[in-house]
Amino acid sequence: MDLQRAADLAIALAGEAGDLAVAERATARIEAKGAGADLVTHVDREAERRIVAALRDTYPEHAILGEEAGEQGAEESEWRWLIDPLDGTHNYVLGLDVYGVCITLCQRERPVVAVVHDSPRRRTFWAVEGRGAFVADASAEAGARPSRLVIDGESELSRATVAFTQGYEVGHDDPRRNELFDRLERRTKRVLRSWAPSSDWALLVTGGLGALVAYRNEIWDLVGGALIATEAGAASWTSADGDLVVVGRPDVVTALRELVTR
Repeated sequence: MDLQRAADLAIALAGEAGDLAVAERATARIEAKGAGADLVTHVDREAERRIVAALRDTYPEHAILGEEAGEQGAEESEWRWLIDPLDGTHNYVLGLDVYGVCITLCQRERPVVAVVHDSPRRRTFWAVEGRGAFVADASAEAGARPSRLVIDGESELSRATVAFTQGYEVGHDDPRRNELFDRLERRTKRVLRSWAPSSDWALLVTGGLGALVAYRNEIWDLVGGALIATEAGAASWTSADGDLVVVGRPDVVTALRELVTR
């Protein structure tokens, strides 16, 4: 398996999906999704359809899990793509430029290629396992090389901005979620809730955040961003039950682990 070839394809597909979202925002057709308050647009579905079509054409033997269409392809495959074609749909519908695209390739359960695209700003972040993390800006001068991402420096927890994200199935009355959020608000500088993990990952790897805390989050916008962050030098910790994941500056992750487990 040529992982760089897979990464190049995912980068191209994420950029095309992002451009589609930007072009179609003013005319997006909005529908209710599921039994709750979630939303979906024709852009979510069309972007995923295009990504899936390209992946199945290139890798017909691979499995695919998309946020909109669910499981597709070869169920027993060693390789599985995870797709969030429009991460931050609520922001998109509201007119907030905080949305993106997440595409990840896993070998069994391990993410090995990850792409996160910041659609409004046309920035693409990616990583291949063991080869570092990078960012490219489509608005940069022609011929400009991608920049390597490096998370460095230290930050006290009380001075750190921490992003918090949760899965769709987590309710307002979830006691663990509420206790976590209360502890974070009391001990950090600020808790950011963007409702778009793609944006949170971008802020983390470019130095704006101290960490991202994810509680029972969906896999398609979690594991790829975590790979990009750790390839850039971030630390990562997952609770024993797998429900809580913390990724960020090593000192902040250490402090957060002590905070959420005491």
